[in-house]
Amino acid sequence: MKLDETRKKGTQAIAALAIIGVSVYLGFEPLFKFVEGGVSGGIIGASLGATFVIILTMYLLNKQTEIEQESKRGEKLFEEKLKIYWQIFDATEEMLEDGHIAKEQEMKKLPFVMARLVTIGSDDVISAYQVIYDEINKVFDEKPDDVVELTDTQKQNLISEIVKFSNACRVDLGVSLKGLENEVVKKTTEAIEKSNTLIGMNLPVESDVVDEATIKLSDGVYNLKRHKTAHVRIYKDGNTEAEKNTKLVLRQINEELNWGFDKNYFSGKNTRIIGKIFIEKINESK
Repeated sequence: MKLDETRKKGTQAIAALAIIGVSVYLGFEPLFKFVEGGVSGGIIGASLGATFVIILTMYLLNKQTEIEQESKRGEKLFEEKLKIYWQIFDATEEMLEDGHIAKEQEMKKLPFVMARLVTIGSDDVISAYQVIYDEINKVFDEKPDDVVELTDTQKQNLISEIVKFSNACRVDLGVSLKGLENEVVKKTTEAIEKSNTLIGMNLPVESDVVDEATIKLSDGVYNLKRHKTAHVRIYKDGNTEAEKNTKLVLRQINEELNWGFDKNYFSGKNTRIIGKIFIEKINESK
């Protein structure tokens, strides 16, 4: 249950108690005047006082039970929302890491993700994810293949929209009552985009090459080089500029040579480790 909803229920409970208290006070006074005090007045006062305490206790217990039930439902809903939101972040991260979107793997999942969001997500979260969904659909509209490689512009658009989506999730999960200011979102997006650009550039490594291997694949010849700093760079068909997405080439090697490494293997290890292992495997197979 969100923070503002909890506060609203608490305010309503206080208001209800105040109304009950005023009503009892106004109702007791004429009755006491009628019986003119004495033993009868004491008995009536005690009886009405006990009745008021019972009613008040029952009211508070009911309210407490209601709030506890709402709290449990809210906690369960929070967990389910968090689970779905993280799945979206993980899927988007995998798309950007691979540099491509596959119809059979990613696209088939999107309708079900949207259906889950419609079930438990807020309007703002649903709207924010709809924009991401539209961006992914545009990728396949421009190039309707089974597997589409993302351009730098498409990657930047997805990054921008996922930041806006995370801001909507922030409010929906009750982290804050309102989203981040537009200026903060803009600066965050720019920082992520700059970082992603630097990573995608695969800048030259100023250290000696300690190990390397060459492999011929269906689309060309690749030369894998591991430097003393453990960085791995891959060069295609004799190019002097390294491939932008090292892990994508490593996945291609795995698929074409049927080495059997699954998706979890690539997501659980960094490029330096995988590159070292692949260079060794290539050299051992010669």
